[in-house]
Amino acid sequence: MLTDSLRRGLAAGLLAGLVAGVFALLVGEVPLGEAIALEEQANAAAHESADAAHEHDAEFTVDRSVQQALLPVGTALVGAAYGGLFGLAFGLLAKGSRDRWRSGLGFGLAVWAAAGLFPALKYPPNPPGVGDPATVNARTGWFLGALVVSIGLALLLTLASRKLRTRGMDDVPRQLAVGAAAVVLYTALFFALPANGDPVEVPADLLWDFRLASMGTQAILWLGLAVGFAWLWHRAARKAAA
Repeated sequence: MLTDSLRRGLAAGLLAGLVAGVFALLVGEVPLGEAIALEEQANAAAHESADAAHEHDAEFTVDRSVQQALLPVGTALVGAAYGGLFGLAFGLLAKGSRDRWRSGLGFGLAVWAAAGLFPALKYPPNPPGVGDPATVNARTGWFLGALVVSIGLALLLTLASRKLRTRGMDDVPRQLAVGAAAVVLYTALFFALPANGDPVEVPADLLWDFRLASMGTQAILWLGLAVGFAWLWHRAARKAAA
């Protein structure tokens, strides 16, 4: 089962990453381009000499057209990597599950909420040039810490749910209890993590569009992975039954 789960996770993640990359290219490139233009204007105004401005421009070695062309390729590779980890985790945690379609979707939603949604809600993505460069390491550490703790908390809730099921607890009260515990624990975690105090000095509509595009790309990647993975398992089960 573990090998089949890994193989289907890689395939589903590759396709979901490609679709997410196309979405990011069509939707996210507009606010990203505007943010880059604002950043370049601010940097050009901050440099008084032509030599300093020339040195700053030399840092951009990859043309934007090349970056845009490689965007779907990069997201497809990232999606395949996520899909492989997703398949391995599902194969280890979902042993004994008969309805792979239902369990695959549920597992995918839980992974997206823990690894994609919660960290983005606590530390939402910002356009280039936003934030103090001196706090980059601290902000990166906070985000990674939120990601690790969120995934760990989701794993504990999953193990608690399995423990309650082995003790004979019915599905409805078990799911309600685990769901209520998740709401309480994630709310406490949200307020316990440090806030990002850096000022956001970009237009509000640009910030809103950028964050929606970034979170939309993540949602398409994770939910597409979950749907594709569950469908591949469902199709395999139907072939085996036939």
